[in-house]
Amino acid sequence: MRRLALILALLPVPALAEGLAILPVKLLDTSHEAQDQRADHARRLDLLAQTLADELGGALVPQDSIAEACPRQTQDCLMRLLRQRGAEQGLFVVVQKTSTLILQVFASTIDVQAEKLLIHREFNFRGDNDEAWRRAGRFMARQLR
Repeated sequence: MRRLALILALLPVPALAEGLAILPVKLLDTSHEAQDQRADHARRLDLLAQTLADELGGALVPQDSIAEACPRQTQDCLMRLLRQRGAEQGLFVVVQKTSTLILQVFASTIDVQAEKLLIHREFNFRGDNDEAWRRAGRFMARQLR
């Protein structure tokens, strides 16, 4: 019995027990950089979302789940999907990249049941490498708590 309790204590607790669902981070790239950075952008968007999930105790909503359930990603459909997943709140994040050095982030937390905006914050961060995005995620999490 004691061994079972120890094993259960070591298992990860589902983050949705906390009620926060984190949707995939979106990117609006207006930097007009010549180099194709799609792979870097995709990796960094995932890195930012994972950092937010780790810091806030939220659960990531996989992109393929959204694509399957809500191909047009309408508000009604996304809210229904979050309710079906048991989320109490949804975190929506959009990054606008204006240059290699300047990125602006818009983060909104929504009460899923009431479909009401709870928190909206705008952040700026500098640097376009993995560490800069990771630091931005940790900073954002502290500000959103």
